[in-house]
Amino acid sequence: MGAASVIASAISIVLIVVVAYVVMGGVLITAETVADAQSARLQQEELRLHTGIEITGYTLNQGTSTLYLNLTNTGSEPVLTYDQMVVFTAAANTSPVYYPYEPAGGAGTWSWLTISPDLVHPKQLDPDEAMNLSVRYTGDRPDWAQVTTPNGISDSIYLR
Repeated sequence: MGAASVIASAISIVLIVVVAYVVMGGVLITAETVADAQSARLQQEELRLHTGIEITGYTLNQGTSTLYLNLTNTGSEPVLTYDQMVVFTAAANTSPVYYPYEPAGGAGTWSWLTISPDLVHPKQLDPDEAMNLSVRYTGDRPDWAQVTTPNGISDSIYLR
């Protein structure tokens, strides 16, 4: 009988060690995942903090239903995925209209025409560079426009 309780105790100790090992492994993996997620979020917030845009001017061609916006990168981070930027316009007493990026342009979309000076990183909106956008609006003449970057930074202007 004495040997049976010693064997049962040894098996119990081995099972406790195995369970503790599995639980600790799960805790370590969870802690690593949380730390990685917090690091990625901090990096995104830092990029957002250093991103800035400003609409510095506009031209409205009612004959072709085209709005041209001059957009300047006023931050210290380049806008690399400008094709993920969106443009909104609104006319008096209407809801804002969403315009997605379309390289070829077309009604209901926006495209970029020029970036100047575009010497350092071609086709990327670096700090202090200006981009000329073409928005082919539909419907009424817009009275307001907004440009929003992929990380949520935006600027708007009244078109008077």
